[in-house]
Amino acid sequence: MSVEMIRVRSNVVKALRRFFDERGFLEVQTPRLVGLPGQEPYLEPMWSEVTQADGTTHRAALITSPEYAMKRLLAAGFDKIYDLGPCFRNGEPWDGTHDPEFLMIEWYERGIGLDELMDRTEEMVRYVVRACTGPAAAHDFRSRQGRDEKSLAASPMHEFTWGVKPFKRMTVAEAMKRYADVDIEPLLGDREAMAEVCRAHHQTVDDKDAWDDLFFKIFLSEVEPKLGETPTFLYRYPASMAALAKRDPDEPRYALRTELYIGDLELCNGFVELSDPIEQRKRFEEEQALRASLGKETWPIDERFMEALPRMGEAAGMAFGVDRLAMLIAGTDSISDLMPIPVRERF
Repeated sequence: MSVEMIRVRSNVVKALRRFFDERGFLEVQTPRLVGLPGQEPYLEPMWSEVTQADGTTHRAALITSPEYAMKRLLAAGFDKIYDLGPCFRNGEPWDGTHDPEFLMIEWYERGIGLDELMDRTEEMVRYVVRACTGPAAAHDFRSRQGRDEKSLAASPMHEFTWGVKPFKRMTVAEAMKRYADVDIEPLLGDREAMAEVCRAHHQTVDDKDAWDDLFFKIFLSEVEPKLGETPTFLYRYPASMAALAKRDPDEPRYALRTELYIGDLELCNGFVELSDPIEQRKRFEEEQALRASLGKETWPIDERFMEALPRMGEAAGMAFGVDRLAMLIAGTDSISDLMPIPVRERF
């Protein structure tokens, strides 16, 4: 346990709250225990049981994110809100960048689009880094790449994080073309064509692999490792990879979704929110079917969430990993270094 590492995490949390408070956001503390968690096929909730005084029991799960509750608050009339607190995911790899319990800040803002969401995120990262490292060269803010011991001040990332040069922004299609020499435009939705491209890139192809699975075999091996050499927003994902995001009105095969990469870490995931309950129900049903095909448990769709969706209006939101930003600032490659009691010492 390192007092200095834990202090870094604490300072990151304080700076995040100042950032959003100064900009008129309201902090909300949404429920951590819910009856119906998200439907994501590749995220597993932690299940428990709630017992009332009369003995009635209710199955409940710890949230994987506060997204559903926050969208219900938008529907109730809130305009700018954030939630900073713990989230829980079962079955996560204990690989240094994951923990079954982690800190997330999630914020939503009514009336903005994807560009404004990326602007807000970039502004927030700069603010927190400066607040936690001071005006001098950021000697403790080291690249996780492990290539050298240079500080951020001496690295190519310095001019992006401390200077005025903006973070890089690339579409998914541009990144796949630049780093893997794959043109995904003609491949969208064509599972067999994507399989052939995978084989040409020396990836294994299984009969159970869906289009998204095949895409990620190339993306994770050839694209993602190169994204964070300078801070990079990746945006405009294929629509199948953004179940709660609005489609791009100019090209419905893509969704208005973005992620930010710094170093070798993916820090956040956000999008322009889908508010069409008919489209959302269809996507939830597709996720349920995928979970079932993977042999995973399924549960009902949250009808209170569905009923609230049309009142949410135009909004965008971001889910940002607090611990991962603290890892970058502290110069560590293990989330356990930032925990008062690391995961491996709890069980």
